[in-house]
Amino acid sequence: MGRREKPLDPTDGPVARFAFELRKLRDEAGGITYRAMAAQAHYSTATLADAAAGRRLPSREVALAYVTACGGDPDEWASRWDEVAEEIADRPRDDGLVCPYPGLARFELADRDRFFGRDRLVERLAALVESRSVSLVVGPSGSGKSTLLRAGLAPALEDAGSAVRVVTPGRGHLCTRIEPQNARSVLIVDQFEEVFTLREDPDERARFIDLLLEFAHEDDDARLVLAVRADFLGHCAQHLALAEAIEDGTVLVTPMGPDELREAVVKPAAATGLVVERSLTARIVDEVAREPGGLPLMSHALLETWRRRRGRTLSETAYEAAGGIRGAIARTAEALYDELTDRQREVARLLLLRLVAPGSGTQDTRRPTAVAELGVGEGDEAADVLERLVAARLVTLDEGTADLAHEALLTAWPRLSEWIDQDRDRIRVQQRVTEAADGWETLGRDSGALYRGANLALAERSFPGDRDGLTILERTFLDRSVAARESARRRRRTRNVVLSALLAVAVLASLVAWQQNQIGDRRRTEAAARRAADIAESLRSSAPTTAMRLSLAASQIADLPESRSALLSAAWQPESAAFTDPTSGAAVIRRLSTDGRTLTSIGADQTTRWDLDTGQRVSLWPGLGGDAESAGFLRSDAPIVPVFPRDWSRGTFVLRDLTTARVTREFPADAGAEMGPDGDRVIGYSMTNTANVVRLWDVSEGKKLLELSFPRVHGKDNGLASGDATKGYSVVRRLIRERRSGPLTEDVFPDATLSPDGRRLAVCVSGERIRIWDVRSGRRLPTPWAPRAGYECLREHVLFTPESKGLAFVDDDGVRVWDIASGRQTARVDHNALKEAAFSQDRTHLVGTDGAEILLWRLDRPDTPVFRHALTGQRATDIRVDPHAGRLRYIGGPPGTERTVYTLDLRNPGAPWRDVPAAEATFARDGTMLASMRPIPDGGTLQISLTRPDTGRTVATLPPVPCRDNYTRPVLDPQCQPLLTFDGAGNSLLFGSSVIGPESGRNRMSLWDLRRQSATPLTGLSDRSINSVTFGPGAESVLFLESPTGAESGALRLWDMRRRATVATLPIPSRGIGGTLSAVALHPDGRLLVTDQSLAFELPSGRVRPAADRPGEAVVMVFSPDGKQLAVGDRAGRVGLWNGDATRRLGDLAGSEPEPGGVTAMAFSPAGQFLAVATANGIVRLWDTRSHRPVGSPLPVSGDIPMALAFSADGNTLYIANQRAPLQRQRIDLVSAQSTVCQRAAGGLTPTEWKRLIPDAPYRQTCPDAAQR
Repeated sequence: MGRREKPLDPTDGPVARFAFELRKLRDEAGGITYRAMAAQAHYSTATLADAAAGRRLPSREVALAYVTACGGDPDEWASRWDEVAEEIADRPRDDGLVCPYPGLARFELADRDRFFGRDRLVERLAALVESRSVSLVVGPSGSGKSTLLRAGLAPALEDAGSAVRVVTPGRGHLCTRIEPQNARSVLIVDQFEEVFTLREDPDERARFIDLLLEFAHEDDDARLVLAVRADFLGHCAQHLALAEAIEDGTVLVTPMGPDELREAVVKPAAATGLVVERSLTARIVDEVAREPGGLPLMSHALLETWRRRRGRTLSETAYEAAGGIRGAIARTAEALYDELTDRQREVARLLLLRLVAPGSGTQDTRRPTAVAELGVGEGDEAADVLERLVAARLVTLDEGTADLAHEALLTAWPRLSEWIDQDRDRIRVQQRVTEAADGWETLGRDSGALYRGANLALAERSFPGDRDGLTILERTFLDRSVAARESARRRRRTRNVVLSALLAVAVLASLVAWQQNQIGDRRRTEAAARRAADIAESLRSSAPTTAMRLSLAASQIADLPESRSALLSAAWQPESAAFTDPTSGAAVIRRLSTDGRTLTSIGADQTTRWDLDTGQRVSLWPGLGGDAESAGFLRSDAPIVPVFPRDWSRGTFVLRDLTTARVTREFPADAGAEMGPDGDRVIGYSMTNTANVVRLWDVSEGKKLLELSFPRVHGKDNGLASGDATKGYSVVRRLIRERRSGPLTEDVFPDATLSPDGRRLAVCVSGERIRIWDVRSGRRLPTPWAPRAGYECLREHVLFTPESKGLAFVDDDGVRVWDIASGRQTARVDHNALKEAAFSQDRTHLVGTDGAEILLWRLDRPDTPVFRHALTGQRATDIRVDPHAGRLRYIGGPPGTERTVYTLDLRNPGAPWRDVPAAEATFARDGTMLASMRPIPDGGTLQISLTRPDTGRTVATLPPVPCRDNYTRPVLDPQCQPLLTFDGAGNSLLFGSSVIGPESGRNRMSLWDLRRQSATPLTGLSDRSINSVTFGPGAESVLFLESPTGAESGALRLWDMRRRATVATLPIPSRGIGGTLSAVALHPDGRLLVTDQSLAFELPSGRVRPAADRPGEAVVMVFSPDGKQLAVGDRAGRVGLWNGDATRRLGDLAGSEPEPGGVTAMAFSPAGQFLAVATANGIVRLWDTRSHRPVGSPLPVSGDIPMALAFSADGNTLYIANQRAPLQRQRIDLVSAQSTVCQRAAGGLTPTEWKRLIPDAPYRQTCPDAAQR
C-alpha cells in the first residue's frame, strides 16, 4: 500500500490549486491507484504522483495523461493548465540573483563582462580617439551611446593604459576648469545635449565648451570624447571652434545588426549560466530591428523576462507575459502604479514630471534633479515613492541626484507621456520657479529677487491654492512674492484712501487705475502676440504651414513690429510645406519622383507612395521583409529595385517588383548594381582578379546590351591624389551605407551613368577621362573634350542632361556642361565643393547643394545663383526643381535620419531674362518712373527707356547715347561710364556718358523733359572725366563727380544749368577706392552734400562743414524723404544709419552680415519707417529704421543683381530694377501679406490648434470664410 499524500491548501497559489484539483479528479474516479494510471498513461507512477504533489507545475503532456487516466476531459484540463502557466509567468520574482541585463539603466564600467554586440564599433571608436584630440559620438535616443561609452570604450581605453573619466554636464556649475590627470587622459562627456537643455545662458554654455576644447588641445596626450543625441547635432554647429574640432571626427551610432543583437541577447545570459530560447532570440532580433531606439526597450523586456524565468531558461512565454519590446516598460510602470495609494500616485506623478525637460522644437529629455528638490509629498511619502521607483528600475539615484533610468520611458509609458502633454506648460513654469527660488535663496532671500508682474501671475495660475507640486522653498518663494505684491497693493490702497477726500483726486485715481488695467491687458495681449511670433519663427523650417498660420494669428492679436515682421516672413518665406514620412526604421529607402510630386518609401513591412501636394497615400504595396536591409537605392520612377544577397560571394543580384515584392530577374554581379533612370535598364558591377567589369542589361528581356572591362587598379595605384583618395574612400563608405555598391576594398570602382533615354552610357574611371558608349551599336564615342576624373566617380558626379544630349561633370570647382555631339562647353557653374547636383526637367536650371545651403542657377546666366536656401543642421538629398511650377523639393533632416520632404516656393524663377545686362538704372524719387540704360547690340551706343513701375509699360525711348572711347572699345568697357539721374520732382532726366581715363573731352550729356517728351543737349561741360552725376539744389544745377587725372585729384563740380557754367568746385583728396569718391548723397533740402570720404559740404557755397565723425567708405548713400536719416552701405554688405546732418551714427542694421559684392541699391519708404537694401548676390531685405532689425524674411526676388530700388507713393509696393530680369513689383503691405498667407497656408488656425498653441489669447478668425479651414 502506497504512502498517504501530504494534504494541500488550494489557496497557497496556482500550482497548489492545480494539484488539489488533480487529486479531486482522481478521487472522483474511485481513487484509482497510480500503478493502474501508469499502465494507461505510459508514464511512471513517480511522475504521475509528482504531478499532484503541488511542488511544481507538471508539463502539459504529463498533466493531460493524468487527466485521461482518471476519465477527465483533456480539452477542459488543457485550458486549465494554460491558465495556471500564464498566471505563473505573470508573477515576477526577485530571488536576489544578479540579472545579466540592466533594464532601462545603462551599463557601467563594472559591467564590461556583460556588454556584448558592439565590438566593431568599440574598436572603430577607440581608433578614432587614438588619432584625434576631439571625437563626437552621435546617435538617436535609445541607440546605446551611454552604454557604448561606459562599458565599451572606457574599458578598452583603460586596457590600453589611459586614465578615463566619464562625466555628464548636469545642472551644476558648468564652468569649472578641467585638468589633465596624467600622460594619457581621456575625458568622456556623456549626454552632451544637457549643455543645451538644462542651461539657458548661452555665455555659460560657450565658456564650458571652451574649457572642454582647452582641455583637449593644451596637451598632446589629452583626448575629449563627446556623446550627443542626434536631434541636437545642429546645436553643436552654433559654436564655431567645436564645429571645426568635430568636423572629421564624428562617429554615428548606427542600429545594431542581427548578429550584434543576437550577441547582446544571448551572451549576457550565457555568462551567468542561463539559456535563452532560440525562438525568443529570433523574435527579439526581429522586433528590435523594426523598432527605432529599441535597445533600452529590449534590455528592459529581457530584465522582466529574467524575473519571470523558469529554472535556467528565459522563455518566449515569460517574454510575452512581460509585455515584449513594446509593452514591458509600460507593464512594469503600470504594475507599480497600481500598487500605490491615490495619494502616492499623485506624488509619483509630480516626482516624475520634475525629472522631465520638455522639448522646444526637439524631443523631450531627462532632467537630472537633486533629491532635495523632490520632497513634494506629505511626511515620508516622497521618499517611499522614490524608493519604489528606484526598486522598479524606472529611476536611478547617483550621488544625491535622481534621474529617469532612460529617455525611452518618456515614450514607452503612455501614462507618463499623457502627463507630460497635459502639464507641458506647467512643467516649464515649475522649472523656472525652481531656478528663481534657488537664486533667491542664494542671494540671502533678497526681496529684489522675488517674482513680480507677469512671472508671478503665470506662477499663480499654474500653482493655485495650496501650491501642490512645489517644494517648501518654492512655496515660500511664491508666498513671499505674493505677500510683497499684496503689501504693495495695500500701500496703494492707503494712498487712495488719503486722496479720496478730494473728489477730483478720486476721479483721477479711478482713471489711473482704469488706464493701468488697460495697459495690463494690452501688455498681456502683446506678450501673447510676441510668443506666437517667436513660435512661428522657430517652426519656419520644420512646420512651415503651422508657422504661417501662427504668423497670421500674431498679426491679428496685436499690431507690433514682431507680429508685422512675422506676417511678412510668412508671406515671403520660401518654405511652404514639410511632409515627414511615417515609415520608420534604419533600412527604409526613400526617393522623390523625377517631377518631385511623389515620394516612394520602401520598408520591410510595406512600400508606400505619397502624393506630396496633398499629403495623401496613393499606393500601398508589400514590403521587402528581410531583404529591405540589402536592397539597392531606388534610381527611377519605375517600381523596381535591385536586391543584393547578404553573402556577396554568390555573385548575383535580383530585381524586385515593388508592386508585388516578387523577384522578376536575376543577374550576375558581385560589386554592386543600380537601375537606369528609365527603369528599363540595369547596370551591374563585377570584379575579376585583373579587371573591373561593367555590364548593362535590358530588364524586360534579360538581354545583355553592353559589357565593358577596365584594368583593376589597387591601393596607391588608383590614379587618385592622396587627398582625393581620402575623399574617395569616405564616399565609398557612404555609398555602402546607402546600399549602392559592394563591399569596401582598396579598389576604386568605375561608375557608370545611363542617359535618360537609355541610348548612351558614360563611364567614369578615376584618373582617366570620362568615356561615352553608344548602347545600340556598342561603339565608343570620341570625347577628347571630356575632363579627367578623380574621386568624383565615387560621388557619381557625372550627369546627363534631361534630353540626353549633354553631359555634366561636378568637381571641386563647380559644374561644367558639354554638348556631346560637338564637344562644346555650353554652361559653367563656379561653386566650390558641391555634394549633389541635378537639372530641372526643362534643362533651364541647375540645382545643387554644398552641404551648407541649396543653390539654384539659370543655365543661360550661370554667373550667380538665382536662389539660395540655408540648411541648418540638415543634409539635403534627392533635390528636385520645377521652375514652371515655382517649386523646389528635397529630402532632408539631420545626417543619417533624412525622412522629411521639404517644399520651397520659387517666385517665378523661369521668367525670361534679357541677353544684354543693363548698364545703369535709376528711379524717380517718388517711384513713379524708372529709367534704364542698356547697350545696343552694335557695341557702341546705349539705349535709354522710361517705364512706369506700377504698370510695367514703357512710355518713352530716348535718343541713343554713344559710349565708345577714342580706341573704339566696346560698350560697357570700364573706360566708358554711363550717367543717369532724375531731378527731385521727377520732371527731368539727365542722361549721357563719359570716357574715364587719359582720353578726355568725351562727355555727352542731355536733359530729357518728361512732360514735353524732348531732349536738350548740354554744352560747355568740363573736359574732365565724369564718374557720376546728380541734380543739385532746386533742380537748377548739376553735381558732376569728376575722376582724378594725372597729378590732379578728383573734384565735385557744381554746374549751373541756366548759365552753362561751373559755379563751385569742391576738391576731393585722392584717397579711397580708385583714388576718388564712390558715393555721394544730397540732402532733400539741397543744402548739404555728404560724401563717402568723411566730407560734408554746404551748398551752394561749397564750404566744408566740420564734424568729429562722418560716414566713411561706402558704395551707396541715400537720405530718407524727410532728411532725418542717412543710410550708408559699403562693399561688404553692411549698412549703417546716421542722423540727417551726418554727424552722429545712429547704429548699424542688426544682423546685416557681409554679403558678396556688397550693397548695390537702397531706398527709404515714403514715411521713412522702412529701408530696403539690395546686395550683389541678389538678396533684397526690408529693415525697420527705428528698431534697426529686419522686417520679415528676404523678399522673394528673381535672383538677378538689383540695380535700383523705389517704393510706391503709398509705401505698399517695392519696385526692383535688375540687370537682366524683368522689373519686379513686390507688395509689402500687411493686407496683401494676409491674403497671400491665407492662400499659401490654406486658411488659419482652427479653434483647437489655437487653444493648443496660443492658450493666453482668445480665438480669432484670421482668414476670410472662404479661406478658413
